[in-house]
This record gives sequence, C-alpha cells and structure tokens, in this order.
Amino acid sequence: MTRMPMRFAMLLAALAAAWQPSKARAADEDVQLWQIATVTGDIAEGTRLTVDASHRWREDARGGNQQSLRVTIEQAVAKGVRIGGGGMVLDAGGNTELRSHQQIVFAKGRFEARTRLEQRFFDGADRVELRLRQRLQYSQTLGNGWRASLAGEWLGLLQSRNSGVGASTEQWRAQAGVAYKLNDRVELGANYWLIAAPRGDLPARYAHVPQTVLTYRF
Repeated sequence: MTRMPMRFAMLLAALAAAWQPSKARAADEDVQLWQIATVTGDIAEGTRLTVDASHRWREDARGGNQQSLRVTIEQAVAKGVRIGGGGMVLDAGGNTELRSHQQIVFAKGRFEARTRLEQRFFDGADRVELRLRQRLQYSQTLGNGWRASLAGEWLGLLQSRNSGVGASTEQWRAQAGVAYKLNDRVELGANYWLIAAPRGDLPARYAHVPQTVLTYRF
C-alpha cells in the first residue's frame, strides 16, 4: 500500500473513532456517522444516472438509525448547466419517508451551485412537506489522485408537514472533505459535516457528522 492510501485509511479510521453518540456533550448536540455508496455514469449523451444508498448511525433521540436509497437523472442543457430529478425512500425505526425532487445545477470552474426542491411524504403527516435546498460547493485538485472540497447548504421549509406551521429555516450545513481516486472508476471520500438546526427561541441543535463515501463511475 502506498503512502497516500495509507494516510487516507488512517483518516477514515479517525473519523470512525470520532463517532461516539453516547458521549455527546449536551442535549442540543450529538454525533452521527453516515456511510454512503454511490454509482453514477452516463446512460445517454448528456444524460447522467446516479444511484446512492446510505446508512446513518444516529441516537434514538434523533430518530434512530436511518437507511436511504435515492435515484437521480440529470440532463445537460447547456455548458455547465444540468437539470434533473428523481426519488428517494428513507426508513428510520420503521417510519418511512418517500421523497421526490427536482433540481438545477450550475458549474463554473471549481464552483458548483445546486438548487433542489423536494416533496416529502411522511407516514401520518397532515400534508406533503415542501423543502428548498440551496448548495454551493468548491472543489480543489491536490494532485496524485487527491482532491478537497468545501460546501455550504441552506435547507428551508416552504410548507411544513404539520398544518398551521409556517415556512422556516430547517437546517444550515457546512462540509469539508477529501477524496482519493483509486482508479478511473473508484473513488473514496471522507467528509465532516456540521449541521445546525434552528429552533426559534431555543438554542440551535447541532450535529457533528463524520461521513465516508464510496463512488463507482461506470
């Protein structure tokens, strides 16, 4: 094993070791671990298919462990512009969420901006929940198969699943990560997410999320 993959493996081990939800410092703060596997590639000229599955280890107080499967299809419509949509199913402790989404992505140099609208269907909810997500990401090649990324995302509720609840900011997310390209098809990544969830007059709730990502390109 070369020095670069060894360092990457050590980083993944350190992120996994950081997952200690039982030692969260306060009721308004917790630690989670997300693992994601992604398969992506072109299925026609300018048309990209992406399938990702995840397992998220979370405390019972945060809804318990969660599994998800998502499919997205995007079409290039201009240089640096893609539009698309798809669907997702999530399960946590026997509670199921079905989600559809539409999105547009703008890419320019090392920057990428994405606007995504989601329709979320929950068991027993009063109505469909509408959520808008705005993400900005910067990527930097480091050489020798490595790259780094920084991202920020705002998640806003346009319509709550609960009747009588108005629009609000659901989350702010900040992410920093590195990825290593093993070959032309396989890439390993490690990220750290800081998620802040405003709660009105109460202190915001924070989640620290080490994340591992395996990507296969066909």
